[in-house]
Amino acid sequence: MLALVAGSIYLAVTTDRADKALVAVASPDGKYKAVRLTVSNDTPAPFCVDTIAIFLSVYPDSFVASDSSYEVYSAPCAAPGKRAALPRIEWTANNKVTITYAPKPGAGKAPRLKDRDMSLFVDISYVKAN
Repeated sequence: MLALVAGSIYLAVTTDRADKALVAVASPDGKYKAVRLTVSNDTPAPFCVDTIAIFLSVYPDSFVASDSSYEVYSAPCAAPGKRAALPRIEWTANNKVTITYAPKPGAGKAPRLKDRDMSLFVDISYVKAN
């Protein structure tokens, strides 16, 4: 039992945690928000994933990581030079949002795109940037 506890403590101390960044953009009427979660790490193998979820504004931004059923976009991050700006979230009306994204060249995995949110009240359109 002691070895198990010691091993768990060792792993917790020596394992790098992934970096997480949240950006929330509220709809014009403030009823909904789209939240972008970026999870990345440079070691042991570099990775970066962007996720966007749309849900009611009353929920905390961290809710994006709690329930994947609200997820409308998920893909490897854009190339490093575009990573800060993309994907970009723009509300065009109270119930319409446009997400501009740039898939990372050679990522191999196509983005997961949904055209409606979980509530079925928000229409989502996508623009693929160069």
